Amino acid sequence: MLHYLLYPFLAYRSVFYPTLILCLVAVPCWLVIRLYRRRTSGHRASLGRELLLLTFIVYCCGLAAATLNPHDTVHMRSQAMSGIELRPKLATLTCSSAKLPSGSNARFFCMYNAKGNVLLFFPLGILIPLIGRRLRFWHVVLIAIAASASIETLQYISRVWGSYRLADINDVILNTLGACLGLLVVTLLRLVPGMRVSSPVLQRR
Repeated sequence: MLHYLLYPFLAYRSVFYPTLILCLVAVPCWLVIRLYRRRTSGHRASLGRELLLLTFIVYCCGLAAATLNPHDTVHMRSQAMSGIELRPKLATLTCSSAKLPSGSNARFFCMYNAKGNVLLFFPLGILIPLIGRRLRFWHVVLIAIAASASIETLQYISRVWGSYRLADINDVILNTLGACLGLLVVTLLRLVPGMRVSSPVLQRR
């Protein structure tokens, strides 16, 4: 049973180890900063909010490992593309091109990339409105777009020192879609009676 539950995530196991390494560095540093701030400010910290912020730090480590750490799948994808793609392509977003026959490696890598980019930013759409309680709907969307565009820019710049990462506008679209789906989850949870998702991000003023 556990094998079937974990199987969809096996394709992304290459990012687990880099994420662990980054967490071992970032999490202790974050805890030291938060403890120092608590001592200097004198305010009592909320355990729930601290756990939420810690979750966001761990997520950022995973996001950095997934987007900035080269691996074989990215290398194979880059062989068929130039360093930058600024035109949205429906075939890339839906993997429905005639050049991507069912069962082919090209279609697998297209699906891998599409699903991966949506899943990467899904937690961001949940965490940002919970952390930034005064943010509105479009603020969260703009943050997702800015974060994704920044990552793509870094990937393109990294090619200067030999990286084979790509900058692709289609990835930005998929990332933003993932964040919007996460934001939709927050919306639905706020509509469930008895659920307390304390964020006015979706309240229109």
